Amino acid sequence: MKKILILIPVFLLAFQISKAQTEKGSQTLGIDLQFMYQKSTQNAFQSVPNPYESEVKNTNFSIGPNYSYFIADKLDIGVSLNYAHTSQNGKNSNYPNNVTSHQYGAALFLRKYFMFGDKLGLRAGPYIGYSRYDFRSADTSTPTKTDSYVAGATMGLVYYPTKKLGVAATLANFSYNHSKIKDDYNSQIGSTNNVNFNIINNGVLLSVFYIFGGK
Repeated sequence: MKKILILIPVFLLAFQISKAQTEKGSQTLGIDLQFMYQKSTQNAFQSVPNPYESEVKNTNFSIGPNYSYFIADKLDIGVSLNYAHTSQNGKNSNYPNNVTSHQYGAALFLRKYFMFGDKLGLRAGPYIGYSRYDFRSADTSTPTKTDSYVAGATMGLVYYPTKKLGVAATLANFSYNHSKIKDDYNSQIGSTNNVNFNIINNGVLLSVFYIFGGK
């Protein structure tokens, strides 16, 4: 009986901690991190006796701050900024391929939280964003510039190891992307429209954030 009486305030305290982290008026300030590395090798044999081996390495790294404010219990709205660097290095005797790109972007999001206990839960919601993408190949100093406008929705896992610290990982992302492309080197202008759906297959986006405000 004494053990039960002791555990009751412990459970109530854990519930209050979880509630405080996602209650109206709470705020978060954090950083998003993403890294992806891919390497592919191919052996090709042509009709003439000229076989070759190609190797392509793709490295992508992105970083940016994020801020959110809980406008209601378990519902926050926020903004994020992002910088990404991508490099592709090809080693191929016939078709060398070395390119780099830089991307700058911002997004506005709304998220609903679904908690399973006091530490673990899911969050999901829509977002809209804009990004500027500069692509440069090794054979030219003139970049190809792309302006992209995106709307979509994400779902992620959220975990609170302490009262003031949270960690999240994106599990799925659905988006519609409209891009305007300007190629100064080839004097070309065009646009593309893409629909994407990713489930932890495009590099996991991790977020670490500090919780403050609230009651």
